[in-house]
Amino acid sequence: MDEGLLSQLVISYTAYLLTGLALLALFFVVYTRLTPYEEKRHVREGNVAVAVFFSGAMLGFTATIASGILTHVNYASFVGWSISALVVQLLVYAVMDRMFPNLKHALETGNVAVGTLGGAAALSAGLINAACVF
Repeated sequence: MDEGLLSQLVISYTAYLLTGLALLALFFVVYTRLTPYEEKRHVREGNVAVAVFFSGAMLGFTATIASGILTHVNYASFVGWSISALVVQLLVYAVMDRMFPNLKHALETGNVAVGTLGGAAALSAGLINAACVF
């Protein structure tokens, strides 16, 4: 393999990896600030419902990041699709909140059924969003 090509591939790999991780960190910060409960505290305390819901949202978000990396036309489109994934996950939370008016209470009190449904909804929306990336 040409040394220049190998160098270019390593740079591209590193850029996408670091950007993907930075976007995941950004998702974590934005999502945890915009949802009405403290995910980090609840997870530390062993609240499975919150952990499952948040894990589904993270996985759904990450699916779009991965799809964006695999199908990117350019770096800007990859970042744009990733930002759209954040919006999709926030919309999933908003829809779940409308479907379950006491969502915050249900999650904070450890209702695993609601947390699991929310996590599945977030992951499902994320996978659909990821499939739409082109």
